[in-house]
Amino acid sequence: MFRCVLVLTTVFLCPAADLRADQDLRALAFALKEQGIRYGGALVPPGGKTAWAMDCSNTARYLLWQTRGVELPRTASEQYQYVRSRGKLRRVGGIFGGVPESGWWAKRLQPGDLLFWEHTYKPRRKPPVTHVMVYLGRGARGELLMVGSQSSRGVGVYQLQPRVVYGGHGGFLGLFKKKGRLVAYGRLR
Repeated sequence: MFRCVLVLTTVFLCPAADLRADQDLRALAFALKEQGIRYGGALVPPGGKTAWAMDCSNTARYLLWQTRGVELPRTASEQYQYVRSRGKLRRVGGIFGGVPESGWWAKRLQPGDLLFWEHTYKPRRKPPVTHVMVYLGRGARGELLMVGSQSSRGVGVYQLQPRVVYGGHGGFLGLFKKKGRLVAYGRLR
């Protein structure tokens, strides 16, 4: 049994509401996966008149809008800046990499957290954030799950493997390859 607790007479903390939002997020993520939407494929949001191209950032936008009532900006980079401007962004690693292993993430992440990658392709913006996914929680085997859209497989539920490099591009004069890596997470609640 969950109970809501009144804090400072104006703010409510209600674990039951958070649990419901987490369940809604998971259910919607798996429902989107079952639709087989390709990367950039069209989805008309409920009540909408125009289709959204379901790339990584629109998938994150759609999920958090439907389950949390949060309206995010359009691109992964803008979403990163949005979370950062609210003081809710946590950078990880350092200038030389050092992405923590799965256990570190499991202790810190909560369903609905945004996960940000840099350099999955050559960015034309600063910061070089090029990819975003939404953390779902643990799967049946204890693995960390995330939902989003990947160019190779479309909208789906994927295992979070923090140290795996995704994409990348040639760096300065093609000498120093930039690797697509997980660099931050953010929580909007």
